[in-house]
Amino acid sequence: MGKVESRRNKIIEILNENSILSLANLAESLNVTTETIRNDLKSEQLAGKVVQAHGSVAIAHTTIARDVPYSFRKEVNSKSKSKIADQACKLVSPGQVIAIEHNSISVMLIHMLGQYPQLLNNITIITNSFSIMHYVQEKKLELPIIFLGGTFSLNQENAFGSMTVHQMKELKADISFISPGAIDEDLEITAYKEQDADLQKAIMKNSQKNILLIENSKYPSIAMWKVNHATDYDTIITEVDFTKEQLETLAKAQIDILNI
Repeated sequence: MGKVESRRNKIIEILNENSILSLANLAESLNVTTETIRNDLKSEQLAGKVVQAHGSVAIAHTTIARDVPYSFRKEVNSKSKSKIADQACKLVSPGQVIAIEHNSISVMLIHMLGQYPQLLNNITIITNSFSIMHYVQEKKLELPIIFLGGTFSLNQENAFGSMTVHQMKELKADISFISPGAIDEDLEITAYKEQDADLQKAIMKNSQKNILLIENSKYPSIAMWKVNHATDYDTIITEVDFTKEQLETLAKAQIDILNI
């Protein structure tokens, strides 16, 4: 094994032991420059294995499981998330009650709704996201929100737990937007945390229409807690290139696929 390959393997080892590291700290650990680390992270050897944002890096697919701060996660794949969120906005109609769990795509969806002033005063949002609440307050948007309370996570900027789920079970929504923790090649949807799986199930059960939002970084991967199957949704907005067999499975279940 060459020196470069060995160093890149060491990067994975170090990141597996740490939730998140700055490029400077990683460079110091390996006694190389930050420019060398940047080049390593762009290499084919590490492609798809790490994610970067704000001068920091973490292992891909485990950023939720390892409790990496939301402030980091929201910057990862931001262009892809923006495209998905923009498409999702087009499915919202005046008068609807919309259930949105806390995740970076859903928060971006709320940001983009600002481009549709005809909707803002004519929809109601159900959410557990403090990030959405903060954005609405900051922009002074006249957007009715029903906030799902519970245990507050400063790191993730949301409420979670049995109280959050219980409140969702008492409400009804016209449409929901769900961004999974992971989706595997069998199209099984899983979550990294039990509370995320429980809330997603409650949201879907109490929404007339459910929209699945999938970015490339979520596929193919698998997490611990089973949520459901892609065929349980009404529409999928994604940048994933599903196989012929997967598309046939979705078509048989009459799932609308919106590729971005």
